[in-house]
Amino acid sequence: MSEPAEHVHPLRRDVKVLTMRLLSALKDFYTFKELEEVLGIPYQALWRYTNFLTTPEEGTARKLVQVIREKKLIENAFERSFARVKSLSDIWDVVKNIGFLDLVAFETLELLNGEEVDGVLAFPEEAGVLGAIIAHWVRGNVCVTTRSVSLGDVVIEPFREDSLLLNFISISRGCIPKKGKVVLATIILYNRELLEAAVSIVKKSGAQPSALISIFATGSGWEKVVEDLGIYRYKIFRYVSLTR
Repeated sequence: MSEPAEHVHPLRRDVKVLTMRLLSALKDFYTFKELEEVLGIPYQALWRYTNFLTTPEEGTARKLVQVIREKKLIENAFERSFARVKSLSDIWDVVKNIGFLDLVAFETLELLNGEEVDGVLAFPEEAGVLGAIIAHWVRGNVCVTTRSVSLGDVVIEPFREDSLLLNFISISRGCIPKKGKVVLATIILYNRELLEAAVSIVKKSGAQPSALISIFATGSGWEKVVEDLGIYRYKIFRYVSLTR
């Protein structure tokens, strides 16, 4: 009896497309000359790859991804961005960069390690662009929570912004497929009840939280909070202490 084929996410299976998209994100942080020096590929070829004019051979693509990892180009790009974060407003300056968000989405794909998911729940609504880009990379749908009163049938969950103020998030019922696997995506973890509300919305929809991505987190101890909620596949890119 033959062994079952290895399960590979569709985008990871097409390593040529993955490589072109990854290079396109990295060019927001490195010049073509810098990439040429590190990757050993002429900058003219890199320019064609990043503009989707030429497709690299599969062997070349695999080698490029390997070198990108070995030379820590993604990690260094993140560090360049995180070094600028001194206040809350700096976060929004960082996450407006689509190349940065593409790298976050690539890391999400790596975190999933071949597991296919059905969608992404972005919470709160400020994380909508992040959720959409991750959904594009993992080839799933995106649902974005809202704090506004929605028309029609909704799934709603309350949470407290502080000890006094009661708020809520909601999505349209049916946005998350029943029995689906969902990635939770947020820009910053700062409120445990908000995270719990997002997890509850996924479960109320009949789906399963599969992973959590958060670019930033304030305070400490979020790993235990996330695992206590039954999510064991997660990535928090940077803990920060912020001023307004």
